[in-house]
Amino acid sequence: MHIHGGNIISVAASLGCNVGDLIDMSGNLTPLEMVPGLREVICKKLDEISYLPETGSETLRRIFARKFGLNENEVLVGNGTTEFIFALPYSFTGRHAIIINPTYSDYRLACQWAHVDAEDFMLQLEQDFRLDLDRLATRLHGGELVFICNPNNPTGALTPTGELHKWISHHRDTFFLVDESYLPFTREKSLLHYNLPPNLFVLFSSSKIYGIPGLRLGFLVSKADNLKALNLRRKPWGVNRIAQIAGEYLFEHADPYVEKVQNFIQVERSRFIKSLKNIRSIRVVPGEANFVLCQLLGQLLAPELQTKMLEKHIMIRNCETFTGLDDHYFRVSLKGKEANDFCIKMLQDIIV
Repeated sequence: MHIHGGNIISVAASLGCNVGDLIDMSGNLTPLEMVPGLREVICKKLDEISYLPETGSETLRRIFARKFGLNENEVLVGNGTTEFIFALPYSFTGRHAIIINPTYSDYRLACQWAHVDAEDFMLQLEQDFRLDLDRLATRLHGGELVFICNPNNPTGALTPTGELHKWISHHRDTFFLVDESYLPFTREKSLLHYNLPPNLFVLFSSSKIYGIPGLRLGFLVSKADNLKALNLRRKPWGVNRIAQIAGEYLFEHADPYVEKVQNFIQVERSRFIKSLKNIRSIRVVPGEANFVLCQLLGQLLAPELQTKMLEKHIMIRNCETFTGLDDHYFRVSLKGKEANDFCIKMLQDIIV
């Protein structure tokens, strides 16, 4: 559990400071403030924690399905996407998985816990860690489960969803779990807007784009038959009432906020990367998400840089724990313009 970013409460406690004293650029959350109106809705309905939540989040599931033009039986609401990342390998009838690395570490951990054998498909730095679907196709034999994070974490590389949808539809003997946790930060169309092929599972995270990771709210979308086995193993009341209230509000009112975030990322990412490239001994890996992967080319290594940045009360992600990366890589997520400028200044001071 210690290898994840965004652990701001524990970091603040270890430093003896307040959470508000830290700039968390390790957790990949929205750079903007809370969605307008969300706090007021939660406060207004706070008394509802006196009741049991809807067993299967039926109201929220209906709202989410309507938003994306899905049938309700094609949607499950869970305690964060983590619930489904760990649940799917258990219900998967095959015993073999392919994990496209470097990527989010919980895919492998979920396979280990479910005793599903997982092999690595390694992305190449020379190709900016972009996914080569033709090369991946040579590794498919049928019956396996393939984990794809799009855009990928930590590289930020994005595979066009139209291209990905066509390719997945062509490989019907293989199952695919596509994690779109960071797709809302881009202008790319979600796979949820396409016809669902029977071999596809899609994850949607509320944590990142809406900045509510503490509420734990995620969605899994697939054909109804694929979700039956998963649904039979789920515990009741898996989503708390405050998370349900938040989700019901967000999926009916937050579209203008998401568009505002996308506009900000489009401009600020370009500006931020331009500043990063002016720092000697840093190689910026091209990507399209709300975070940037960098490679250190000098003697300074990521663990030391992470420590030195933390002394300035800036949290960055040391990426040496990602399979396929080493202690030369770090990741930084975009915040507001002022915080981003301060980060650049501290990196310039530290990296010589």
